[in-house]
Amino acid sequence: MNRFNVKYFVLLIIVIIIIALSALFAQLYSDKLPLNLTAIVSYVFMVLTASVLALFCIQKLLISTSLTDDSKAISVEELFSYTHDPTTNLPTAQQALRAFDVAIKADTGQRYAAVVFKPINFQQVNSLLGYHNSDLLLLQFAYCLQQRIEDNTSLLSFGVNPQPVRIARLQSLQFLVVYNLTDSRFDDKSMLNELCHQLADAVPDAMSFKSFSVNFELAFGVAISGENGDDFDEIIDHAGDALLKGLKTQQQINYFDNNSISYNQVQLARMEALRRDIKEEKLFCYLKPQVNINNHYIVGFQLKVHWYEHDSVKPLELSEFSELAEHSGELYFLTKYMLNKAFSTLDSLHRIGVHQRISVTLSSESLFEVDLVDYIEQQLKQFNIAGKYLMIELSEQVLLSASHRVKAIIDQLKSLDINISIANFSGSYEALRYVRKMAIHQLKINCQQLTNDSSNRVDKAITNALVTLTRSMKIPLVGTDIDRHEASEAFTGMGGELIQGNIIHPGVVPEEIEIWLEKWYLQHPASIPPEVRPSIY
Repeated sequence: MNRFNVKYFVLLIIVIIIIALSALFAQLYSDKLPLNLTAIVSYVFMVLTASVLALFCIQKLLISTSLTDDSKAISVEELFSYTHDPTTNLPTAQQALRAFDVAIKADTGQRYAAVVFKPINFQQVNSLLGYHNSDLLLLQFAYCLQQRIEDNTSLLSFGVNPQPVRIARLQSLQFLVVYNLTDSRFDDKSMLNELCHQLADAVPDAMSFKSFSVNFELAFGVAISGENGDDFDEIIDHAGDALLKGLKTQQQINYFDNNSISYNQVQLARMEALRRDIKEEKLFCYLKPQVNINNHYIVGFQLKVHWYEHDSVKPLELSEFSELAEHSGELYFLTKYMLNKAFSTLDSLHRIGVHQRISVTLSSESLFEVDLVDYIEQQLKQFNIAGKYLMIELSEQVLLSASHRVKAIIDQLKSLDINISIANFSGSYEALRYVRKMAIHQLKINCQQLTNDSSNRVDKAITNALVTLTRSMKIPLVGTDIDRHEASEAFTGMGGELIQGNIIHPGVVPEEIEIWLEKWYLQHPASIPPEVRPSIY
């Protein structure tokens, strides 16, 4: 309401009030009361009071309306900042959702393809330049892409202004374009591949910031409406899944496969089954003896675990389901279960005078937490077992990818006198550097493919070199997965002594370890330790 209209509106209100009060007083004093000075003063006072109140109320109303208009003006001014990413000035995912929803409702029967892409080598930019400087480079990257596809009318515009903005910023370093396939005369994949190549070509060969330059490489994930879902969020999620799979398989352009939905559902069902079996302790632990083949002395045991998935005949080993256990959040409880088995077995062995180490595998870097060290220390005190009888085994891959936190946890374990073993040792320079710095107590190499003939000469040469190297470093080397006499002869022929595999035993149940030891000592009496009680044999 403008000021001109307000002025006449106020006059109208005052006139109505005067007429109403005049009629009221005229009626009142003509019938019942005499007209005098007091009545006239009262009449004037009532008219003035009513007029002032009317003016006051209208003023308050106008102030409230003015504030509302101002707030609306502020909302319009801030609309861009609410709907656009502050780093790249591109629309956000929420704005893209609104634009896509409007496009879908405007014309039914439309077919769209969501293309999610990201620069796969941008992480090094963050580490070298810092986030502030890398944001400037990312702004330059987004500007180049937007300029290249601005005139492509087949792409959906996400902007709030008449100027088309055909790229949206998703979470992290992911970007989105939506392609309209409705009127396309060519094959969907050929059109989308052309779009992806167009986006890849839009990035300059070398984007520079001050004295730093980088060549961006893009990876794309594609999902098509109708085929891969109808809901915007679902299509975007599927395109993101396709991008992740493409990064994993090193494919630049990857299309979402509907079979992955059923695969994911199967994986979720497997996680639930594994979680249930871990909580109900339905996994099977067994011990693999480690023996010096020259004198048949037992030097230790490795605790392994099997999972019989859905009562299958062939069990899965820890390496085959540890990732599943980690994703289900049960890997920590599985490791505690294995440690409990190891300590209870050590307690049984100590009662009969057998003092040998048992190694337990930590299959993931995520297990190296202070809580696990505290738990191990608690179990050592509870069973009254020295730390030297427990060995923690980790793969070389975990060792090489270990963070400072992992190395600190290993140092804490060693402070408890716990031994550390490295499995699948390759002898690489990086691995040897860690072995020297961290004072590893045992190394393991896989000898499954080892033969005693002229085949696999390269593997034999590597194994021979590792045997010689570990002997000079005075670190025990265990040949694992020795299931054939041929492999055993080849390993010992190179100077190897410690072996583990089916040739010794496929796996002893912890509850039957005393029975197996009795048979072993009866078969090899020279290997009986002097401290073993006579009852064992």
